[in-house]
Amino acid sequence: MRRKTAIATGVLAAALAAGVAGVGIASADSDNGTETPDKAPARPTVLVDAAQRTAVGQVAGGWVVSSDLEGTTWEIEVAGTDGTVKEVYVDAAKGTVVQAPADEADDADDANDADDD
Repeated sequence: MRRKTAIATGVLAAALAAGVAGVGIASADSDNGTETPDKAPARPTVLVDAAQRTAVGQVAGGWVVSSDLEGTTWEIEVAGTDGTVKEVYVDAAKGTVVQAPADEADDADDANDADDD
């Protein structure tokens, strides 16, 4: 009889432990419905292949290393024949080359300010 009681107690303890762990996992996964789904960015008028052609035209003998859509600007890294990589920014609506986005220019200024210290 003691053996049956011990087995039943063990099974009950394991079931309770699994139930408590399951509730903890379920609670960690839910944000009470406050999370909003990610929205896809608006489709650019100028697609990546056209933006890449524009960017490659800015670097003699260049080829594309990487391309990223950052808001409304294509950020395209183009390697030159000398091995240097240049970032070329192409407007995703017009297809024209633009200067570096303001946030990157600010980051460069911040780095220069740190060097002055």
